[in-house]
Amino acid sequence: MNKKVVLYLSYTGILEPLGKSQILAYLTRLSSSYRFILITFEKKDDFDDKMQVDKLKVLCDEHNIIWKPRIYHKKPRLLATSWDLTNLISDIYKLNNKYNISFMHCRSYIPSIAAYLVGKVTKLPFIFDMRALWLEEMVDAERLKKDSIIYKVLKFFERKLFNDSAAIVSLTNAAVPYILNQNPKLSKGKFSVIPTCVDLTRFKDNVKESNQDIVIGTMGTIISGWYHVDWLFETLKLSENIFENSKVKLITKDDQCFLYGLAKEYSIREIEIKSSNPEDIQSNINDITFAILYFTSGISKIGSAPTRMAEFLACGIPILGNEGVGDMANLIKQYNIGVVVKNSSEQALITALYEMKNLLADPDYSRRCKQAALDLFSADVGAKKYNKIYQRVSNEKNINVYQVFKDGC
Repeated sequence: MNKKVVLYLSYTGILEPLGKSQILAYLTRLSSSYRFILITFEKKDDFDDKMQVDKLKVLCDEHNIIWKPRIYHKKPRLLATSWDLTNLISDIYKLNNKYNISFMHCRSYIPSIAAYLVGKVTKLPFIFDMRALWLEEMVDAERLKKDSIIYKVLKFFERKLFNDSAAIVSLTNAAVPYILNQNPKLSKGKFSVIPTCVDLTRFKDNVKESNQDIVIGTMGTIISGWYHVDWLFETLKLSENIFENSKVKLITKDDQCFLYGLAKEYSIREIEIKSSNPEDIQSNINDITFAILYFTSGISKIGSAPTRMAEFLACGIPILGNEGVGDMANLIKQYNIGVVVKNSSEQALITALYEMKNLLADPDYSRRCKQAALDLFSADVGAKKYNKIYQRVSNEKNINVYQVFKDGC
């Protein structure tokens, strides 16, 4: 059987942890049905690690994935991105002439813009795997102004990507109504929702001891504009009066001196702060009793799906989270896998902590967390959803080609 050739374009490198978990985890599962040509933009420091590069080349070869890495350019930002975009456009033209490409799968905006521009000539369909509301995130991070020419140009391309793509992938259900409201001509049927998934084979089914200490924690970036650091430490302070002899554990690569300083400021008695590589995530978080995920909310965050939520759930760890972050609050309530805090007031935080204490008394909570991870965030489930999109795009392309041939006759 001749496999359809898919050109996969990503501005995220597969040498990064995110690339391994959100790109290779899917492609290796789909490679038995499709032949992939993978173009990624790798950070120079990552690409200088020849051992890791060779290791990934072997993995790609094992799955018949043709990996064509490029070096990512960061500064000056506008010129660097323009240069990467130009090279990507050139690559697409060359590869389309060499291989019988069926369609393109574009991860995020820059690769999608390249595919859109090339598609005007080649007529190759492309999937806009938007990941999140990137332009709104850039505005909220104060890296882009809404009244700037760059924003207006990118917004123009965003509308084109929505309209001209063969399919659109959103990380969350929450983002779809917003996008449809902004683009009334779009059909809801064009959307598929696939959150950030994890390879659950990495998470062994360990059974937690019921008499273990209460460990309250979180992981990932904390010191950023996207995380409510004040909410976190206020909750940790209040928890000491609700959970006796509780401990705090933060798995992060953030500045430890700064975080220990905050712990002292909030009079946190016992706290451990450590970093972790992706391979050791489970062993480092498995003793956490419940996890705190407090992200800033707003328009830009309704398209976000925190990977760390999936990893906590895979270990059977319930979530204490807030509203307004993608589908997180709705999923916590739907699966009964944690508690949603209403706001940052002292009373709201105390109420949420007592609700979590009651949840932890339920002997079935850990099983529910793991089942939610299996239902929602498994890379196997994600790969099956992508396969359905691929089949639909392939069928639509065949119909369009047939129609062109018929009209020509």
